Amino acid sequence: MWRPPNPVKHPLPNVRWPLEAEASQSRWFSPLFTGRLSLETRTWVPAMVPWRATEDGMVTTEVLEWYERFAQGEPGALVVEATGVRDVPSGPLLRAGHDRFVPGLARIAERVKTASGGHTRLFLQLIDFLPIKRRPPRDLYLKRYLAITERHRQLTAVGDATEAEVRARLEAMNDADLSLTLDERELEALQFGYRDRVTDLDKPHVRDLPRVLPDAFAAAAVRAEQAGFDGVELHYAHAYTMASFLSASNDRQDGYGGSREH
Repeated sequence: MWRPPNPVKHPLPNVRWPLEAEASQSRWFSPLFTGRLSLETRTWVPAMVPWRATEDGMVTTEVLEWYERFAQGEPGALVVEATGVRDVPSGPLLRAGHDRFVPGLARIAERVKTASGGHTRLFLQLIDFLPIKRRPPRDLYLKRYLAITERHRQLTAVGDATEAEVRARLEAMNDADLSLTLDERELEALQFGYRDRVTDLDKPHVRDLPRVLPDAFAAAAVRAEQAGFDGVELHYAHAYTMASFLSASNDRQDGYGGSREH
């Protein structure tokens, strides 16, 4: 694990718990009313990703216990972790992309409302993400995952060699020469792992996102309501799908990229 070379230890200040009268006057513990949202206090537990769901996105006992512990503190709002709006593999993350996930989400809602005595409003954070693959070992990437093109044949100067021969030539290269042979996306996939981007319009599943996502988010919100949640929070950050659409680097030419209006 990386550690800073010159860590600075700051002395802890002397603190005291607020008196009851002070706490009662604090805005932190005052109610909040805005639109359809009302909170008993302004204490808010943000979404975290505890990785306690099953590999197919189902709620587990560990998930229930995780949120129950927060609810026992009776925060004004509690946001359940990033939950996928599409029914696609996502590892041990919760999902809301199909009706079969509603019973599990309902168990979370019931557990939280019981543990908080009904004092906590519960929200489900909704997220979408494009396929991401972990960084592969160098030899495995060059042997299996890299799609060999005519460009690779030309740069390796092997002419009409077989694909296996091209791959063998690439494997034998040192890192400096390999970085000059692979294009930007290929080198990124080797060094950091492969990921789809919203600008990959050659891929039908990416091209269709503007048509698919609105209904996917809406349907997931309906399922959250059916499960007993009080609302949803939209995850539009951290380079996931929606943040990528909002990014200045989104240069899609289909009306969903380029200018701010798109």
